[in-house]
Amino acid sequence: MGQTPTNPAPSREQLLGVISSRRVSVAFQPILDLNDGMIVAYEALTRIDAVTGFANPAQLFEAAAKHGLLWELEAVTRAASIEAAASWPSDTRLFLNTTPSVFADARFPGALRESTGRASGVLPQRVVLEITELSDEQDFPGLAEQVRRLRDMGFDAAIDDAGAGASGLNRMMIIRPTWIKLDREFVRGIDTDRYKQNLVRFFVHFARLSGVSVIAEGVEHKSELAMVIDLGVRYAQGFYLGHPGSREQTTDPRFVSTVRGRWAEVDAEAAPANDSATLAKLCRPVLTLDADLTVAHAAAALRADEMLAGAVVRDGRRIGGWVSRQSLLDRAGETAEVRIGDSVTEGTYQLPPSASVQEALELACLLDEDTIADPLIVTSGASVIGIVRVRDLLRAAAREGRLGQSWRAPVTGLPARIRADQHVAAMIRMAREPGTAGDAAHSDAAFVDLRAFASYNAAFGYELGDRLIRSLSDLINSTVVSPIGAFVAHLGEDRFLLTGAAGKLGPRLAALMDAFDQQATLLPTSGGLGGVPCPPMSLRVLLLPGVFTRIAQPRDLYRREQQLRAASGSRSHRTSAQGGATGSTMVTDWRRDGLRRAG
Repeated sequence: MGQTPTNPAPSREQLLGVISSRRVSVAFQPILDLNDGMIVAYEALTRIDAVTGFANPAQLFEAAAKHGLLWELEAVTRAASIEAAASWPSDTRLFLNTTPSVFADARFPGALRESTGRASGVLPQRVVLEITELSDEQDFPGLAEQVRRLRDMGFDAAIDDAGAGASGLNRMMIIRPTWIKLDREFVRGIDTDRYKQNLVRFFVHFARLSGVSVIAEGVEHKSELAMVIDLGVRYAQGFYLGHPGSREQTTDPRFVSTVRGRWAEVDAEAAPANDSATLAKLCRPVLTLDADLTVAHAAAALRADEMLAGAVVRDGRRIGGWVSRQSLLDRAGETAEVRIGDSVTEGTYQLPPSASVQEALELACLLDEDTIADPLIVTSGASVIGIVRVRDLLRAAAREGRLGQSWRAPVTGLPARIRADQHVAAMIRMAREPGTAGDAAHSDAAFVDLRAFASYNAAFGYELGDRLIRSLSDLINSTVVSPIGAFVAHLGEDRFLLTGAAGKLGPRLAALMDAFDQQATLLPTSGGLGGVPCPPMSLRVLLLPGVFTRIAQPRDLYRREQQLRAASGSRSHRTSAQGGATGSTMVTDWRRDGLRRAG
């Protein structure tokens, strides 16, 4: 049988013909800010007509790499992309793809400067250089130095397909990008894949600590978009959001409203507890200046208010950075007519109002000696909320540390008695207004303690006693708290308080008792300090269903605990199925039936 003929690979002459005649076009795919649903950037994508002999852009670039013409081909596509961006709003970025060999070429910085210089309004700060197809097998000496050189010129760097293959993290270490694009395999089906969700959480956390922006690439379905928003990914790109085409694309107002609402919900859920300081509570008002304002006019604005330490400079929607009062006044005499946008400290870190003091301090640790005095900028979408200085963060951290001594139990780190009382009071209030609190309302409470814990301490010492308490705390978290979203507090010694939704605590507490009884068989009973024997360890669980509808204040709950404790002390332990050893006991306080003992 005859074989189907295949089209011959395009020749070097065909490739040179495409380059010399510039027979390539550029399409632009939008990148959206998921905080407000607005388009903030476009990625330039090469397109080519089949009549040139090339089936698609991939074949075109493969041929260029084969024939050593990547530099010449990218010069054509780069010029077309930058020329198109000249007519865009000044706050819209251009993501420009470049292969590692071209990026590392010594001619590249000069070629970029020349291209942006010819395109009026395309400043380096608007161009993000997206490095593609970089792997461990490729070695480009001087790549890291090239990144620093281009960054000093004002260009940002991005890594494509972050996390793909074994080289992903190595690439980030070399390039130290300002933007990372998640590999589309992470995004495909992420709404139903918990493993992918956890990986993306890792990247989001890393990005926040490193001052890096994350883009979810390849978003093709509504459910995928909803999940990446829930995970805190700030930017997204994909067919669901917009196909490659002209720059004149717009977003549907209904879509924008939906995205903003979803992000607001995520912000609300991520907000720390009321007893933790956030940047929203610490930030100070700040003067915001347009990047096109001259240094002379900006200096005059600062002289008008001696309390201003500087200003945030913005270029349309884009936050340009921070300029300090002293540096601006120093420049006013020599460069009065220069744009203030050329005088800012680029790369000033930005955080949302919901960020915690700890997150902000971790980010502040990345500041170098020259910028440690610069504030962090608090932003919500494209809006500047204010600034937070490092000294304010340190003061807040010291205050939280002092309060933490009373809010947290030292042995386990769990909420202590003060926080427990606040929680119980809140549950009582919710019980009086049924239907208003939803899943946040808990109706059941329970107390857990260790029988014979004093004997264990006497036999083996307080260090092993504390270790046993921490082990029990971990078991409570994994067996009860995590599965049903229960609240747990460590009230002191071996005593714990738990609360949960109606009917949820009982089954999980039974599982806790079984798990502890199994672990207790491994605990020593003799051979401790001075040979003092210790009885087998077991749990005492006191369950109070629906208790918050029957009490008026937290001390009423502890009074009921004492009543149950007295009742349980007069009863025998249940017999464990493991070799007849003494096991854990649960006593339940039924509102109508009095006391019942489980086991």
